[in-house]
Amino acid sequence: MNEMTGDIRMMKRLEHYDENVYTYLASHKDKHIPAIVGVWKDTNGILIVIEEIVQGNTFDVVINDQTMPDKKKLQYFFDLLEGLEFLHNAPRPIIHRDLKASNIMVTDKGDVMILDYDAAKIYKQNNSGDTTFFGTDGVAAPEQYGFMQSDCRSDIYAVGKMLASAFPNDSRIQKIAAKASSFDPANRYTSARELADVLGRRLSPNMKIKPLFPPPGYRSRKIWKIILATLFYLYMFLTVIDFHGSEDPLYNNAERIVLVLLILIGLDICNSWTGIFDVLPFVTHRNFFKRSLFKFLFVLAAAFVLLAITSLILVIIQHMAA
Repeated sequence: MNEMTGDIRMMKRLEHYDENVYTYLASHKDKHIPAIVGVWKDTNGILIVIEEIVQGNTFDVVINDQTMPDKKKLQYFFDLLEGLEFLHNAPRPIIHRDLKASNIMVTDKGDVMILDYDAAKIYKQNNSGDTTFFGTDGVAAPEQYGFMQSDCRSDIYAVGKMLASAFPNDSRIQKIAAKASSFDPANRYTSARELADVLGRRLSPNMKIKPLFPPPGYRSRKIWKIILATLFYLYMFLTVIDFHGSEDPLYNNAERIVLVLLILIGLDICNSWTGIFDVLPFVTHRNFFKRSLFKFLFVLAAAFVLLAITSLILVIIQHMAA
């Protein structure tokens, strides 16, 4: 208990840990991660972690609830993947390595929280394997037993296992779950975002629109992406402000509106900003060149449609004015 505020917190004493994981989580908050308010070592090398208490039901209770609609159950998985995306998009990706239903909570407010980072580690690109084997039998990915280093796909494997358990009678999700939990990591989805996009594309009526904030470029929290995104947004803003097309003010303002809409649509298609356009063919294809080609074609199509609609509206306005 905080003697000044009266707040109740949980204290953990860890013998096996990656201190960098807790240091990062303490300074980078996310709605799917319990807030860590203190991290330090005692004289015996034990890591002391003070974090918020999460109250609710464990994920296994929720996803195995036969009375819960599949739409609501699936939304919990989208929230889980959103939390994983936060971990995996850290400048040095955080791999949970013990992601299972009992380590995930659905709070009394309906928020999904990923708990227990005792087995979590910072991904090191040049390592050939994990130095310490962690995980739970039946959920831990095969590579966690020493075949190779665990990475983001190891957590995807665990999500696949939970999907298979939560939707036993849904052949579409079973197919997705089987790919997510393939024995060979190369055959799995490469990221939490890709898995969420596939689920959203195949089951689009059940998918909510993604939050608008943070916008593309800021979601990964990587400094170089944030700098490039800031420069891009500033350049686009100045371009729209200084844009002078037609001499007629009506046409010029209409062209500005088209330009703004095209920028927003292009950002959405190319970066899966809101998820609205993820239902388009090949937008989330695994092949980079095919995915990029179709995104480019869809942006061109959007430009053509916007110009056509705007031209039609202007013709109607002029006809009415005449």
